[in-house]
Parts: sequence; structure tokens; C-alpha cells
Amino acid sequence: MSRLEDMRLARKEAQAAAVARFKARTDERAHNKALIAENGPGAADSKERQENYRRRIEGLRSLRATAPKLPFGIERKIGPWDPVLVAPNEIARKAGKPVARLVEYRGPGIEPEGFATGFLVAPDLLLTNWHVFPHRSNANGCAANFLYEKSELGTQIGVSFELDPGRFYISDEKLDFAIVAVRQIAADRALSEMGQIALIEAVPKILKGEAVNIIQYPEGGPKQYAVAQNRLVDILDEGFLHYETDTLEGSSGSPAFSSNWELVALHHAGIPQMRDGQVIATDGTLWSEDMGDDRVKWVANEGIRVSELVRRLRAMKSENPFEAEILKSLIASTGDPVAEAFGAIGATEMSPIGQAQRTRTIVGETADMSGVSFTFTGPVTINVTAAAPDAAEPVVEEKTATVIAVEKSIRFDPDYDNRDGYDPLFLQDNRRINVPIPLMPDEIRGDLLPGDDGAPLILKYHHFELVMNKKRRLQAWSAVNVDYSTSRKKEGERNMWGSDRWIPDPRIPAKAQIFDADFYKPAGNIDRGHIVRREDNEWGDDDAEMEYANSDTFHWTNCTPQHEAFNQSAPGRNDKTYTGMEGIWGAFENHIQQSRKNGDTRACILSGPILAENDPSANFGLGDIKYPLRFWKIICVAEGDTQDDLKAFGFILNQSDVVQRFGIERFRPGRFKKYQVSLEAIGNATGLRFDQLLLTADTMRGQPATELADVRDMRGL
Repeated sequence: MSRLEDMRLARKEAQAAAVARFKARTDERAHNKALIAENGPGAADSKERQENYRRRIEGLRSLRATAPKLPFGIERKIGPWDPVLVAPNEIARKAGKPVARLVEYRGPGIEPEGFATGFLVAPDLLLTNWHVFPHRSNANGCAANFLYEKSELGTQIGVSFELDPGRFYISDEKLDFAIVAVRQIAADRALSEMGQIALIEAVPKILKGEAVNIIQYPEGGPKQYAVAQNRLVDILDEGFLHYETDTLEGSSGSPAFSSNWELVALHHAGIPQMRDGQVIATDGTLWSEDMGDDRVKWVANEGIRVSELVRRLRAMKSENPFEAEILKSLIASTGDPVAEAFGAIGATEMSPIGQAQRTRTIVGETADMSGVSFTFTGPVTINVTAAAPDAAEPVVEEKTATVIAVEKSIRFDPDYDNRDGYDPLFLQDNRRINVPIPLMPDEIRGDLLPGDDGAPLILKYHHFELVMNKKRRLQAWSAVNVDYSTSRKKEGERNMWGSDRWIPDPRIPAKAQIFDADFYKPAGNIDRGHIVRREDNEWGDDDAEMEYANSDTFHWTNCTPQHEAFNQSAPGRNDKTYTGMEGIWGAFENHIQQSRKNGDTRACILSGPILAENDPSANFGLGDIKYPLRFWKIICVAEGDTQDDLKAFGFILNQSDVVQRFGIERFRPGRFKKYQVSLEAIGNATGLRFDQLLLTADTMRGQPATELADVRDMRGL
């Protein structure tokens, strides 16, 4: 059996274990994502872990400031997503220098074929996956090809150093890592020029929701940096991380970094979407090996935590005295430089070495804390005893606690397969009137989030459905069935179902959605605006249908930056600041509904933001996000029981003036420009097209846009 066949079989074993772990953590991962979406990175971590992280990062920054030559990362802006071929900043470039493409060595002057990634963790030791080199002999005849990367002049071939497994090789199948020696001279160049990436055992170096940056040689090609849309979504006690950073075949053995460019994991497995135990292909069919890895529908990635890897190294033994000495030296290099510099595991106030400092030791998870106890006193008194190196977690004993009442929050229907979505034949019981969804021409399909079949993915909810713009991470359009009948509404305040809570849609990647921490929370006065209004969707034949329909509007897929005075029909009910103001969308719908005759209570509404190329953008630390200034809506009602009785009212609302005047952090309502327009005008603005049935029913067909000073000026009623 060839070395590559060995690697593929070993990779299957590692991947199967990763898939099992991923599946077992489905509920925990969804919980983490919801907390992160609402409150930002770190919200899914314990308070103690957040505090430990904060103190350690303070020390890291302080040490960086006083000893700038030390290889510590600092926080800085990372570029927009695409795996990039050029380092996004100088620290990323330095972090990438010790990262090598693993190749079959064919001697100088011949460009080798790459098959995996590895990186130096000591002056002459390279770390990669066990499934890359499952046996010592698999590393024979291989080399580490450094600096194989793109430049302004083209692709640099770099320099290759032969691996030396006879001198040192150690591996662990369960944690899927292997460490192998590297020869120190090649083509008159020294391996020491490449530097190294330290295995630092200290935790935490990263919080859930923060970026996981990966430097890799995907598919054996030049070095790439995956540095955006790459959230950490779960931390497993067994020693693994789950994250959303994109990787490809050949990325096995890549280093995974925090936003501070500290090593947090060894990447080892992509996790494919599964159905009945079989892998799913990108087109929704069952995948087979002859399709190749690029046809697999990947949903996440898994890496081995550095702290767990070091813990395992401490427990390993080598019968070869020479190898044992090398292993001992490697373990000795895994201490935390921050702790060593400040003489403590963590500190509230840290000062540079040699200066006066006040230090308060906090709980850490390093292996050398056995037997050390700490006591924290506050509303909750907790005694913490640090665990021995082989213990799973510290022992926590809670003595007293303050009881806090938890407010009820809205509930979501957990069965996402049981949502019927939008019904185009909803307007009449005889189902003779058709209100089709928007048409999506080929020119815009590339901007839309695709499903397994490659077509735009239509996400179905209770009473409505929508399609996402993958580039803007916002809704492209939605279609909702509305029934205003009091018999299908429940009396009471909007909080009767519980307090509002926005959540991600678990059917699509987190990177395809904009969360609270990305934009809405730091933007201040920008509101989380529904496109499908909860007031419109909150109807049904029983309480459960009404409750779940209300909740479904609180998915981030249905959210865009708006002001509450824009989104609600009577904003003064919830905030006295807006007393007397009339919300735009609500006013349109209410006025049209009040004109209905013969007890008609139904409407079909198509709507969405106008996602223009020249929309403004803002960056609150997680990358530039464009926000729309215009929104469109088409309200469809029936004036009889045949298709000829359909009427469609189109509107565009423009908030450019108020945003330009006050900015998104001092947004004020009341200066929106509102227009009644033809469906053709909406199509020209959005790139969408509308069925001829709607064009025929358009009350503004062939007419120029009309600015509305009052909703009563609306044409067609």
C-alpha cells in the first residue's frame, strides 16, 4: 500500500470520529451560536473563562508593548473573506513563515507535488496530523517545502528541507497528531531562518465566536490565509475545537490561530453534511469517492486544541533515550510567556518586567497548577481547586447564591422540516388567484445563497419564505401570507409570547448571516428591523401556530438595519419619544387593509431591502458591512374571486437623507422619503423580475414614481 493510500485511509478514520463528535454537539453548538449572535464573541463562554481570557490578553498586549521583538500577535483588522494568497498583515506573514507544504521529495531542481501542511514547533521539529504520517516510515522520502507562495513576480518555489523520521517521530492516533524531525540544512539555507510557532499550553487564548485564522496549502497549491468569516463555534472537553473557517484537501496539519495570532489548534478534519450515515455532495446527491473532495458539502471543521496536545505530550514516553531527550526539550518550551513574564498565571494589573506590579493570581488550566487552591468571594462564594494534569475539569463548589428571576423569552419551533412557507394561492378560498414569488434571473443568481441543488435556497418559515443574498448576508426578498382577521389573532401585548430574542437560522452557515455583535448592537440607534413584520405574521388557527409564526420573524435572516419608527405602524406605543409618529410600512398596510370590502382580511406581501453597490458601510471590528438605504414592498390584495381582481401596490422607501445627516449612530426617524412605484421600477432597482400576473395587477403600471406626502395619496384604492 502506498504512502498516499495509507494517508487516505487514516484520514477517513479521523474524519469519522470528528463527524461523530460534531453530531453529538448539535444542541450545544446551536445554543452557542444563539448566544454569540445576540451578545457577541465570548457570550457562550463561562464568566470565569471570559475573565481569564481578558487578563491574559491584557498581559499579552503589555508584554508586546515593552518587548516588541517578542513574537506576540496584536489585534488588528483582518481583510474581507476569500482565502487570500498574500498575508493580510506583517504578523500574519511572520506566522506563516514556519508553515510548510508537505511534499514527496524528488531532489533539488524538481518542483514536488504537495499533499498536506505542517509547521515548525521547535527549531527542527514539524507538527502535522497522524493521518498524514500514520507510521514513521510514511515520512521517509518526504520534505517540508517552505515559502511556496504567491508574490508580485509570480509563484516562489521556496526551499525544501528533508524530513528525518529516523531521528525523531512521535504520534497519537486519537488526537490525530504527529511530530517528525526535519534536517536543518538544504540548498545552503538553514532551517532556523524559517522560525517556529510555539506550542503554548496556557488557556484560554480564544473565546467562542472569535475568529480562527488558518494558514494552509490547500490542494498542494501555494500558501493561503483564511482570515474572515471563520468563527469558533464550540470547544469540546475532549480536546477539540469546531469552527467555520474554510479549508480544502491538503489543509490537513495546518496551524489555526486566534485573532492575536497565537496558535490555538492543529487543523485535522473537515466535517461533511451527512444523511443516513452517508456523505452529501454539493448538488444534494449522495457523494462517492470518484467525485473528489471538492464535491463534498462541508459544514464545519475540527482542530485539536493546543492545550490538549501538550497535555498528551507530557504523558508520552519514548524508549529511545535520544528521542526522549528531544521530547523533554519540546515540552519544556510550552510554558506561557505571559505568565512567565509577570510571575503569575494571570493578573488584574500587569507591569513590565523589572517594574513594580500588583498581581492577583487567577485560575488557569495549565498542568503545573496541581494542588493550588483559590477562593473568590462575591454574591456567589466559590472555592476552586485546580485539577491535577490528568483531571478533566477543576472542582467547583458553590456555597451561596443569589436567586435571579429569568424572564421568559419567545420559543421557536424546533422542527425546521415542518414549515410550509409562503402559499401563492392564499388570497381566496377557491385558490383561483395566484401571487407568484419574485423571479430571479441568471444575472443575480450568483449573488444568492444556493441550496444543495445549486439553485437559490428558499428558506421556509411559518407563513413566509425568503432567499438570502450571500455577499451582503442580508435577505434578497421575502414573501408572506397575512391574515388580519381578529378570529385568527390573539389579544394581548406583544410580550405575551415572551421577550423578543433574535436567533440564527441553523440551516445555513453563520457566515451567511449578520448578527447583533457584527452590526446592530455597536451601531447604536440602528434597530433590528423586520422585513416580514411580526404583526403581519402573528396569526393562526390556534395558539401554537400564532406563537411559532411570531417567533419565526426573529431569525437574523429576516433582519435588516432599520429604525423602529420605520418598521412599526404606531411606534409611540413602545417608546413615548415617537408619540404621534406613524411608521411607514405599517401605515401603508393599515391603510390598504382598511379599504378592503366584504370582510376581506387577507393579503400577500413581497418585500426586501434594495442592496445597491453604492450602499454605505461601517466597520465595528469584524469587517466592513454595507447597510441598505432603500427598501421595497409589494402589497397584493383581491377585490373579487378571479385573477382579474388582483391588485398590486408597489412602494420604495428611501432613508438616505436622514442617514447622511445624522449617521447610523445618531439615527432619527421622521425624514423618510416614500414613493409609490411600479413593479418594473422595483425590478430595475433590485435585479428581480415579477411574474406577468403581478405586472398586470400593478396599480402603477406604466406610471412614474410618485412621492407620497400622506398614505391617503396612495393610488389604486
